[in-house]
Amino acid sequence: MYLRYVLEDIESGAYQDLNLANLPQGLQQYYYQHWQRMGMTAKPLPRTKIKIVYVLAEARKPVSSLLISQFAGEDALTVQEVLDEWDQFLREERIEGQTRYSIYHASFQDFLHRQDIVQAAGITIRDINTLIADNLAEELGL
Repeated sequence: MYLRYVLEDIESGAYQDLNLANLPQGLQQYYYQHWQRMGMTAKPLPRTKIKIVYVLAEARKPVSSLLISQFAGEDALTVQEVLDEWDQFLREERIEGQTRYSIYHASFQDFLHRQDIVQAAGITIRDINTLIADNLAEELGL
């Protein structure tokens, strides 16, 4: 996994000053560097992006951008922009004529669940799960 991501980034120019000392030390560090490059630690925090990424991580099954939009309470265009930014970490599947998204690898979900990342993101996993559950309950008329 590490080589796959790092080699793609080298090819795309993400490591302008290529030096072995500048390469991330392992997959978790790679994820963290990418997290930073995507502006996820900026002040103020990009809460919309964070919420969308965490909805994907907590959905556990492939979900459409429309469903992500409903769960996150964000418009479809914003959701699609975030999905496009995080494309390399997502799996796209065609299910019943819809494109559905899921996190590509469990190691990225593990990264998202690291306590330091969750706290720095200013969210709680419980909040994300509540968003999903509330949306599903509303859909079911509960």
